[in-house]
Amino acid sequence: MVSPPLLFDLTGRGAVVLAGKDRASFLQGLVTNDIRKLTPGTGCAAAFLTPKGKLLAGCVVLCEEDRLEIDCEPELSGKIEDLLRKYLVFNDVQIGNETAANYVFHLTGDSPGDAVEDLLRRGIEGMGLGEPPSIPQPVHHHAAISGAAAGGAIRIVRENRTGVPGYDVRCPRSVLEEIRKAFLLAGARQASHAEMESLRIEAGIPRWGFELTEAVLPDEAGLRERGFISDTKGCYVGQETVARIRTYGHVNRNLVRLLLEGDAPPCGSEIFFEEEKAGAVTSATRASASGQATALGYVRRERAAPGTRLLVRTAEGDRPATVSAPPSS
Repeated sequence: MVSPPLLFDLTGRGAVVLAGKDRASFLQGLVTNDIRKLTPGTGCAAAFLTPKGKLLAGCVVLCEEDRLEIDCEPELSGKIEDLLRKYLVFNDVQIGNETAANYVFHLTGDSPGDAVEDLLRRGIEGMGLGEPPSIPQPVHHHAAISGAAAGGAIRIVRENRTGVPGYDVRCPRSVLEEIRKAFLLAGARQASHAEMESLRIEAGIPRWGFELTEAVLPDEAGLRERGFISDTKGCYVGQETVARIRTYGHVNRNLVRLLLEGDAPPCGSEIFFEEEKAGAVTSATRASASGQATALGYVRRERAAPGTRLLVRTAEGDRPATVSAPPSS
């Protein structure tokens, strides 16, 4: 039996907006990806780094005709705004924080296919806004639809938050409940934050505050492979360390997905290879499909290969674990 598409309420996600003619060049010098390559309707993942190359924040930058919008975890919006203002000197850039007015739904399914796109179209049509925009296909590409019933623009952004490509629907407050009702009537199931968290752990997707912190280098978390880093753009804060790792060396630890026997271990549980401490768990869940415990954690580079057998130490004793490539990799 095919499960209905899932509707997650992400209201409160951070939204920091840059306007002004220098907005792209200004942000270009502060993040890891190439902002100048963006055109209206496109976007990219990016990170802010310390001068030593450690993470300060992760985000997605969405490019529109007259502004850039930085989408981030709620707790990062103030931090990113402060960071931008710190570097703003004589640039023609206006910075705004629209987090309080940022209403986001995420629509996804159990597997890629037409069911979610069909429900997305039917949900928008159910609001009486006429013909919906063409469905964005690449990750982070987006489209907008406006109408009298909308009270403003509704933006659809292609995004993967659970291991399966889905869509963020970004909307004004005036149509928040109307959109929720339209998608539920079209056949979506309202899902919880706990369900989304479980799905993203199963998919091996790192999250700020868990796998992503100020103690982490981008390459340790696999952010280069996830499209956060441009190796061809010019200088930005922390770029020297990122380039040195790519050219001359490697990181000493890597983020891995673990499959375990028994219950999901507590975050912070130590990971061992035989009697050698190899790392620690950052997130854990019990997989919704298989029922198997799944965890994310950092381990020493030489213990990060898929198939490596490890032990996770808990109060109930050592638990066998195996490094496993995520389904989405």
